[in-house]
Amino acid sequence: MRAIAFFAGVLVATPSIAAEQLVFYAATFPDATSVQLSVLDNSISQDGDYDFDVAIGLVETDASGAIRYEDTGRHLARVRCNYPAYVSVGTRKYPMAMPLNLSNHDDWKENLWVTFCAAPSS
Repeated sequence: MRAIAFFAGVLVATPSIAAEQLVFYAATFPDATSVQLSVLDNSISQDGDYDFDVAIGLVETDASGAIRYEDTGRHLARVRCNYPAYVSVGTRKYPMAMPLNLSNHDDWKENLWVTFCAAPSS
């Protein structure tokens, strides 16, 4: 039992940087250029109006999958899961129209909200 507790402690203490980034949105263009948005970091928000604070990264790849551009900034967003649900970037709030069609997401803000707020189903 001690070994299990130790292993769980190691997993919790492992930095998230070592883990692969979670891509929550990708767009592909006619020239096969692709842009991916990923979660670099997230935490439970200390602001009571939000559930999560998220740092977003951006990577552009070419047709062969080689990285063409990697944005070194950490773009901050906040997510509110319950009514009124929204994603906030800077001073702008993007409301989530409920119910979302979980099978068809072509909006990065909806994808971010789904990533953090939609309950997984089997």
